[in-house]
Amino acid sequence: MQVSAANAARYTPPSAPAAASQAAAKIVDLTQLAVAQTNAKATASAGAALAQATGELTGVLVNISA
Repeated sequence: MQVSAANAARYTPPSAPAAASQAAAKIVDLTQLAVAQTNAKATASAGAALAQATGELTGVLVNISA
């Protein structure tokens, strides 16, 4: 494949650095995302554990490892 100079994308350096408040906002957003993901995983794990315990107590699940 050939790329002509007319079709080549030109590098444009990033504009002025982001303000400190913008950088802080991005960090907070990522932290909130990480907390939300952790909470979702914890909720799923707790739900699975509760379902397992409920199944064992009601006799629905059978232990096949013995």
